[in-house]
Amino acid sequence: MTNILAVIDPQETVHHALERCKQLPPDADLDILAVAFVESASAETFKAAYAEKREWLKELVTPYIADGYKITTEVVPFQKLYEAVIDVATKFNADFVVKPMRKHSLFQSVVRTSTDWNLIRHCNFPMLLVSELESTAGKPLLAAVDVCSGDENHEKLNEIVLQQAAGLAGVLNMPIELANAWRAATPMMAVGSVDSTPYPTPGDLQKEHKNAALELAKSHGIEPAAVHVEEGAPAYVINHVAESIGAGLIVMGTVARTGISGALIGNTAEGVLEGSQCDVMVVKLES
Repeated sequence: MTNILAVIDPQETVHHALERCKQLPPDADLDILAVAFVESASAETFKAAYAEKREWLKELVTPYIADGYKITTEVVPFQKLYEAVIDVATKFNADFVVKPMRKHSLFQSVVRTSTDWNLIRHCNFPMLLVSELESTAGKPLLAAVDVCSGDENHEKLNEIVLQQAAGLAGVLNMPIELANAWRAATPMMAVGSVDSTPYPTPGDLQKEHKNAALELAKSHGIEPAAVHVEEGAPAYVINHVAESIGAGLIVMGTVARTGISGALIGNTAEGVLEGSQCDVMVVKLES
């Protein structure tokens, strides 16, 4: 049984989280919990909205149930949406959280942190953040990896990304392609010092990343022609490759930062989310 938490926004006219669930076959072993999260400053205001939203949500999922999907519904109050989503996902023991993607202006991203960013940082469940694409089925799936990091956690994360990508690609009939970004580093030396240590050239770095990406792809049955290794900031490279191949879904991992560094700079997953024109699935290391 696969437990899917579908986050429903009552203000949407098209409920993209439910529509993505509908791309999965109805005879699959799925248990979908559709939750309408209602902002509420007090118990009194929530009580006034509860009955109306409960009936609305039941009516919304009726056609999906008629198509054979197992769906239950809940109406949940919140003050901080990301905390409420994580709380419900934990109680439901969710395997995936499916949520409409929310973007915001540069000004908003400076003065406040979005719900999606907070979920990336704090939610330990795999999250599918859904774009406004009508369907992703049949489009390429882009697995974003980080090779040559020399970090064991990133290597483990690469494996989780590719495992999730393979599972989704099989169900949704999506060909898998792989992307990796590399950046030329600049040696830092003290004034007046001479560093005789040979420093890798951009060509050396590109070759190293290309070979490592090809080796990783081969171990997962991905053809060399589907491997993209480009120089640049990871978020830019991932979105650039996704757009160039017409991807319907990006699957990537994150070791999301918290604190001042994460708040001011963000991480690669957040940067991808801001620029993506397709769905983004974010996975983490198993805790």
